[in-house]
Formats: sequence, C-alpha cells, structure tokens
Amino acid sequence: REGVVFAYGATEPEAGSDLGALTTTATPITNKKGEVTGYTINGRKQWISNGTIADFTTILAATPAGPSWFVVEKDTPGFSSAPPEDKHGLRLSNTAALYLDDVKVPADALIGMVEGKGMVQAQQVFGYTRLMVAAFGLGGGWEALDRAIQYSINREQGGGPLCEKQGYTHKLIVPHAVRLEAARAYMEDTADKIDRGLGTNGAMNCEGAIAKYMATVAGNAAADDAIQAHGGYGYTRPYVVEKVKRDVRITTIYEGTSEIMEMTIARERWQQHLKTQGGYYRAKAAELRTVHTQHPTVGADVAALANDALAIVLEACRTGRLTRNQHILFRIGELIAHCEGAEIFAKRAAAAQTDSAHEKSLKRFDANTFALMSRVYAREAAARVALDGSRWVAGAADPGSPAVAAVSGIPTAAIQAAQAGLVTDMDAVADAIYGRNA
Repeated sequence: REGVVFAYGATEPEAGSDLGALTTTATPITNKKGEVTGYTINGRKQWISNGTIADFTTILAATPAGPSWFVVEKDTPGFSSAPPEDKHGLRLSNTAALYLDDVKVPADALIGMVEGKGMVQAQQVFGYTRLMVAAFGLGGGWEALDRAIQYSINREQGGGPLCEKQGYTHKLIVPHAVRLEAARAYMEDTADKIDRGLGTNGAMNCEGAIAKYMATVAGNAAADDAIQAHGGYGYTRPYVVEKVKRDVRITTIYEGTSEIMEMTIARERWQQHLKTQGGYYRAKAAELRTVHTQHPTVGADVAALANDALAIVLEACRTGRLTRNQHILFRIGELIAHCEGAEIFAKRAAAAQTDSAHEKSLKRFDANTFALMSRVYAREAAARVALDGSRWVAGAADPGSPAVAAVSGIPTAAIQAAQAGLVTDMDAVADAIYGRNA
C-alpha cells in the first residue's frame, strides 16, 4: 500500500539453503520486570535480493526458543550492506550481503510476537515462493525455446529449413517442449491446490518443491539447448538466448537449490511410503489406470507403470536401508519428481479432452497435442524410474541383499514395450509446435 521495498534475509554465507544451520542470533533485551522489550541481532546474510535498496528486511535469527523472524528497518544503527554482487545473470537485480552488528529492534519487530515459529513460517512461505521461481524457470525456458523455434523456421541448412530436420527438432526442441509443459501442468495443479487451501496451513511444500525442481531443471536445459540450436549465433548477445541462459541459471539455486528440492521431496514422500506400507504410489498407479480407461490416449497407463516401478524401488530401499546413503535419498527425490510429473500431466491431458482444465490454463496446445506430449513424458518417466531406480538400488546395496532381488519386480518389459510409437509421437509433437497439422 505504501510502496515500500522488502528484502527476505534468510540465507547465510555458510548455511546456504540449510536454514536450520543459521548462526545469526537475536538476544532478548529485558527490563527490570523480566519483560522482553526488544532484541539485539548479530549475524550475516548472503545473496539477499533488494539487499541495498530495501526499506525493510525480514531477518531470520536464532532466539532462545528457536529460529524467529524479525523486521528490520533500513537505517537501523548497526545494519549495513555490502556493494551489490557482480553476478553471472539477473544483473539488474540488486543482490547483496547484509551485516547485523548489535542491531537493536523493538519487541514488536518479532513477526507473530512468539519466538521459535520461524521455520514453520518459512515453510508456509516456500509453497508460494518456490512456485514463483518455478514460473521463472518455465518462462525462461519457453522464451529461449520459442526463439530457437523461430530461428529453425528461417534457417536453411543442408537443402532445407532446420525445422524440417528430425535430428534437430527431436533433440533440441521437442523434448524440451514436453518437459516444460509437464512442469507447467504440475505448477498449475499445485497453484490450484494452494488457492483452495489444501496442504498444511494452505502450504504445499513438497508439491512446491517438485514444481520448482521440474520447471527450473527443464528451463535450464531448454535455454542451454536453445544456444546449441542457434549454432554460433546462439553464443552472441544479439540473439538473446545466451542472456536467457544466464538469467534462468539462478532458478536452480535460489529459493532452495535443486539438491535441497530433491531432499525435501524424498523425505516427504519417503514418509508417505512408510505410513502407507508401500501403498502410496500403488494407489496412484491404480488411479491412473482408471484415467486410462476413460482417456486411453493420454499415456496414463504408462504413468501407472512408472508409479508401480517407483513403489518397488522405494520398498527395495526400505528393505536394504539404502536411504542411509544421502545420494540415494537425493536420487529418489529426482525419480519422484518425474513420476508425479507424469501423473499430473496425464490428468491435465485428460482434462483437456473434456474441456475441464482450469480457466487460467494456457491454451497454446489443443487436447490432441497434450495427449501426445503426455505420452512422450510418461514413457521418459517410466524408463527413468525403471533404469535409474534399479541402478541405484543395486549400486547401494550389499552383494546378495534382498533389495537387489526386490527391484527385479519392476515391470521393465512392460515399460520397454510402452516405448513403441515414441518417435511417431515426437513427429506429431513437432508438427503441432510448428503448426504443420493443418
């Protein structure tokens, strides 16, 4: 209302995305009656957007009761900032380190007026902010891809335009369009659930993490291949894609790195697997098979295979106690993101066929194209779970471990058989992207 600029002071030089490792402290100031009248804050913050220009900054600091958030005004004595960082991308965005040296704030600067609520408050925010960063990744990826698409229409090579060459479109265009649209479907589904107040206190933390992971990884890959798609021109500034790549790169780092997203996803869904005695993803598979009976062209049956395979991988990890390996936990997070992405994309494609998609959903592609894209993505997700899942179980388990025997139950033959028609579907997706269906 007043047009003030805020900054969000969570990240620290040594803690990075691990908010639980913060070292900034807020020591209570009490009067003779023992009442808290204020706090003295000491610490450092790093990579803070709006760091040198914000009128107010929310600072996460440790109090006797635990991490807590405080609002600090710009000109408070002891509160200062370093010069803006000279960054790889997002160069117009003001990013700086913050210094708090005996910064005194009144008691009512404590957000919520109760100490120790900082981590809960942060988690409530992440459902929104990670979805926001996912949108950055999605937008950056599509901007770069659209430029590559236009370039390929106009660029003649080897006797014809690049857009007519399968070796170009099926490596540099189609896979990225599919992954970006899968990410969009998951983002829209998560946003809708947040709007409806689902999740804990209206926050969808795991879903927000999956949305961010899918969209930012896909956006970076699309931007990187957009440079490749332009050849030498892609490496020059006038063609813009090199700038898009520099700008979108940060999305896999800030608001929680991709590795933090993998950990968040894996921990949350691991608990769901244990609580349901392995039934969490089998239930999703059953639901997808129902979707397949009603919409047999959207790839829900292949997405169901991916979920079945994931349930087997998770159970093998439980049997072999493999999540003691941090790397295995992270790889599980990656596979979960792809698997749930395939689930939601199939449901989005099904909704397109009945014209029941959310009113704010993008109308760029028709129902047939969504079905094609969903089938392509479901095949990829199922293959990843089957191959990488069994690989990491075998790689982490001891010789003769029952975990290795457990992954033999992955429906590998069915997943391989489901790959039939993949290139034909990619041909059709390329036709849709380039408007050749007519």
